[in-house]
Amino acid sequence: MSRYFGSSCQVAFVVPDMSVAIDKFVANGVGPIFKLDRIRPAARYRGERYDPLISAALLYSGGIQYEILEQHDKTPSAYNDFIERHPAGGLHHIAFFSEDFDQSLALAASRGQTFEIVQEFIDPTGKAYEIYVEPRSGEDPLLMQLSHPSIRDFFNLMERAASTWDGNDPVRDAQALLPAEARSPREY
Repeated sequence: MSRYFGSSCQVAFVVPDMSVAIDKFVANGVGPIFKLDRIRPAARYRGERYDPLISAALLYSGGIQYEILEQHDKTPSAYNDFIERHPAGGLHHIAFFSEDFDQSLALAASRGQTFEIVQEFIDPTGKAYEIYVEPRSGEDPLLMQLSHPSIRDFFNLMERAASTWDGNDPVRDAQALLPAEARSPREY
């Protein structure tokens, strides 16, 4: 439990080669893995508009969701910053749901920790639906992610699939679980 943001909903890793990480999970019987392959979500990094080309893989083991992220280009982002500091990859962020990002950050500040927004993923109107924040002090911080709860249904579909997974079809297209209007364009 985070005293700043409550119960976490995800643990995420940034890696230089997602396929290696996916193979390790599958080899250990953890899956299925839902992959968003080579998408370019609209984003702001440290206040400037940059849209990184990324792949994300999501999987459950019990009630814990793991995310594996790989960036495919050199667009400025929290992912590239991390890989520059940790070329082998590693733990990047812990995620939490938040109805109101400003309110969550104000609550954390009232409890003694101020956070700075590092990266935002934005909708077509420019409104953030997901943010990464880091403590204002300290080197090489562990990021915290705040996500709007509207993504819970998407997460629940993956968690249900994992609860009855028989080992077949270990890597699946996560976009197939999303409504058409929420799917990200892919680049190959």
